[in-house]
Amino acid sequence: MKQTFSIEKDIREIKGDETLVSFIGLVVSIDPSTYMLILDDGTGAVSVSSDTLYDMEKILRVIGNPYKEGGQVIVDSDIIQDFTDFNLDLFKKVQQIEKEAYK
Repeated sequence: MKQTFSIEKDIREIKGDETLVSFIGLVVSIDPSTYMLILDDGTGAVSVSSDTLYDMEKILRVIGNPYKEGGQVIVDSDIIQDFTDFNLDLFKKVQQIEKEAYK
């Protein structure tokens, strides 16, 4: 069985042609009629299809398949994890250090 791993990205880096991505973001909008969430990670925002509606201002980690529809990138979520107690600021600092170290 072939294993597929998600690629961790900032939302602004998601183009819609990747196989599987993961990112952490804050719920900034909810559409209960379509079960769509909009998550923002500070670099951009993306629509996420979900089986569950989450509260505004929740920090979530999403793993899913991105695609383009009408020029907009949408992530079809496979896994959504509640990261409410996650230190997002510290995570961003670590990400920045990693980017600088691997240049």
